Amino acid sequence: MNGFRFAYPWIFALLPIWLMLLWWIHRQHRKRVSLRFSSLHALQGAPVGLRARLARILPTTLRGMALLLGLIALARPQSVVRKQWFESTGVDIVLSLDTSGSMKIIDMDTRGGLVQDLHRQLTNQGVLDFGTARADAMDRLDVVKTVAQEFIRKRKGDRLSLVIFGTEARTLCPLTHDLSAASSLLTDIQIGIVGEMTDLQKGIEFGLKRLVGLTVEDVLEMAKTRSKDYILEQIRTRKASFLFDAKTEALLQQAKLDKTVLDAMRARKPRSQILILLTDGKHTAKEGSEGREDVLRAAREAALYKVKIYTIGIGSKQAYTFLRIKRSGRDNVVRFPSDSYDEDLMQEIAKLTGGRFFAAQDRNALQQVYNDINKLEPNRFKVHQWDETQERYLWFLLPLLGLLALELLLGATLLRRIP
Repeated sequence: MNGFRFAYPWIFALLPIWLMLLWWIHRQHRKRVSLRFSSLHALQGAPVGLRARLARILPTTLRGMALLLGLIALARPQSVVRKQWFESTGVDIVLSLDTSGSMKIIDMDTRGGLVQDLHRQLTNQGVLDFGTARADAMDRLDVVKTVAQEFIRKRKGDRLSLVIFGTEARTLCPLTHDLSAASSLLTDIQIGIVGEMTDLQKGIEFGLKRLVGLTVEDVLEMAKTRSKDYILEQIRTRKASFLFDAKTEALLQQAKLDKTVLDAMRARKPRSQILILLTDGKHTAKEGSEGREDVLRAAREAALYKVKIYTIGIGSKQAYTFLRIKRSGRDNVVRFPSDSYDEDLMQEIAKLTGGRFFAAQDRNALQQVYNDINKLEPNRFKVHQWDETQERYLWFLLPLLGLLALELLLGATLLRRIP
């Protein structure tokens, strides 16, 4: 917030004195001189010239304006910029979102009459039901992006990262306090941008990489080649996840780290870290028990670093759903049997990490899920505010000097009086 203020506004209580000075200056300027003439009869009725008229009013005006500017400068004018800084004491959040091909399904938009003109056609896959969806019909990803943006707006003071996964995974933005930037990146997500399949393991692992910073192992590795001061600087400035279990304690004792380094590591308080894993499908990257174990192994690693995973399974429980095959035009959706997510696996991921599983069948339910997570992981931050001021007295002092200089110049030249 920008503004303007006077540090000493009480100075303006001297305005009556300024008016009295102005009156006194005017009186002094109009006093008749004592030079005597034998007769002024010949000058009676003569016109008063421009210079004479200016000589009567201009010096008084210039000096009065200079006095007023001096009064304003004494009040110490300042321009003010109100700044604030959010010091988060609490939560690092990763939103890990499924962008696989099944996110094209239109079943979470709560408005009615989205699909019309339903009819059957013979295709290479057999007889299928086709229909035409309204241009504004929202698929699963559209709904997720809309609701997730509302969630982000409520997390003021936290740090947030965006991860998308399908066949592969990608980080859209690292942990940042700039939630508006994260929200704008969310709008650019497209279905299938990282593949059509669903790899829950990568969705967890990429999110975990964003949350886990400097580890004990990293410090031990740096200690082999880096100085103590360098290591202390890294501990102070980088995000750290130091776990002091029996294994790491033994490693630290064996490495014989400097006491100041150990004290700095132990002084770092762990932040609350959560990963919100949202998907609408099963783990299709590797099927069977082997693929399931890969996902649970990633969840156990998250639990090791005390990262809670909230799992969200989305999609209706209807027997049939409509899949969008193109954005507009006739026959842009096809009807086929539903294939839901693996709820047992989602429940186990949440249980292993101390999180919770949520099911959301439509937009309203998904909205409630994010509201529940907000309650479970409340914002915890401090707001530091301060005013950044700049002195602006020169804006008035320099014109004051200019007016006085102009009065002196005119009095010595154009408006010179005799005697």
